Amino acid sequence: MPKVTRTKRTTVSIYLEEFPNETFRSDGQVLYCQSCDKSVSIDQRGQVIQHINASKHRGNRDRKLKFQQNFISTSSESTNSKSVFNDDLCRALIRSDIPLFKLKNVAFKKCMEKYTGHKIPDESTLRKNYVRGVYEETISKIQNIIADGPIWVGVDETTDADGRYIANVIVGKLSTEPSKPFLLYCEELNKCNHKTICQLFNNAMGVLWPNGIIHNNVLLLLTDAAPYMCKAGKVLDTFYPRIVHLTCLVHAFHRIAETIRFQFSEVDSLISNVKKIFLKAPSRVQTFKDMYPDLTLPPEPIITRWGYVVISYSDAAMAIKKTTELIESKNLQNNLAFISTNFRFLVDTISKLKTSKMPLTESLEIVDDAIKQLERVPGEIGVLTNSKFKNVLEKNPGFNTVMSIRDILLNKTPNNNYSEIEYTPKEIICIKYAPVTSVDVERSFNRYKAMLRPNRRHFTFENFKLYVVSNFFPHEDYDSELIFNF
Repeated sequence: MPKVTRTKRTTVSIYLEEFPNETFRSDGQVLYCQSCDKSVSIDQRGQVIQHINASKHRGNRDRKLKFQQNFISTSSESTNSKSVFNDDLCRALIRSDIPLFKLKNVAFKKCMEKYTGHKIPDESTLRKNYVRGVYEETISKIQNIIADGPIWVGVDETTDADGRYIANVIVGKLSTEPSKPFLLYCEELNKCNHKTICQLFNNAMGVLWPNGIIHNNVLLLLTDAAPYMCKAGKVLDTFYPRIVHLTCLVHAFHRIAETIRFQFSEVDSLISNVKKIFLKAPSRVQTFKDMYPDLTLPPEPIITRWGYVVISYSDAAMAIKKTTELIESKNLQNNLAFISTNFRFLVDTISKLKTSKMPLTESLEIVDDAIKQLERVPGEIGVLTNSKFKNVLEKNPGFNTVMSIRDILLNKTPNNNYSEIEYTPKEIICIKYAPVTSVDVERSFNRYKAMLRPNRRHFTFENFKLYVVSNFFPHEDYDSELIFNF
């Protein structure tokens, strides 16, 4: 009897009956896999089997089935209870720094609803009902990770785009292994003085330990060398008896860079003026690029950026060499050569000290090497910079203490010039990875300023600080759950 050729409709129907647990559907002509969002060839049964056994299909199918189960369970929830999907969505938007008002975008909203199967809430719903929950979850995770400590604390203050005094408090756990810092507290200050800093510090510790501040487990305080910060450190020493106040060592090297800048006024003026020549002058910029395509434009000097002065001198030297028509003083080339030869190491020193998770011994070894190189700088400039740096270190209240701890960790006899320490052996071991810079606080300010974009200036600070703290949390290391349970 001759073989009867089956129609496509018949073949598709057979496969749908044979594989009822698969996510296949058909219009009578094409076998379509909903999990993979593609059609499956029906010419041979082996091709269908191969598609079903593919790991990609199995993963897509399991995810699809799990999504359907979650959709059924969330649909049956009471309207008064919070939606798990909304909570996950709010968390994902905050930690990705995606403004909640993006949910008003029709295209974005339709796309999310199409591929998630959930109704996308209004941004006001998330802001009023879910943002604080994400913040409280973040604080709870920080509390669980830090536990009873011991801890180090970094405090700094800045002025934001709205002219507010903003202070951030960073905490990290001191242990024998490197740990990540957390932004614990962000607050607006009415005034910036030692009293407000002390109050800020105590409030932050109250957030970390709501059942009672463990004063003896705060071992290290990192700030800049501003007078009000130093005064705050002395006041806090009364209430936190084991705390050591260390001012940022990167700031110390920045002070040296400022000293160098003041000694070479012609170079400083030239760098500023060269940049001004190219501002709002596209024809000059194009001419410069045509003549010297391998050179970048002279950098714009930013005095408040650590080490930028020295970097400007070194990098601008090449540009200035090619634009000799701008140079009138004969001493400029000599000054640039002197700076590059004797102070180039400051750039590398600052860059190395800003590295995260560096052992205390390595950080202080970098400082020791820099001190030795400063001592080798010849002439009056060398004497001036060396004297300046020694003066800065003498005013650093915790420098001698951390140097003594460094010597103990290296099994060296502590220098007589260093102070005696009162830490227990267990506490000394925990200080192995203690930071010596406040760069983590500076990074939190960078994140803060990046989030405070012009289209977010209507934020109330009470809401905005919830966003900042939640966004800064290193969730990729501490969140084990999936953001969306599809």
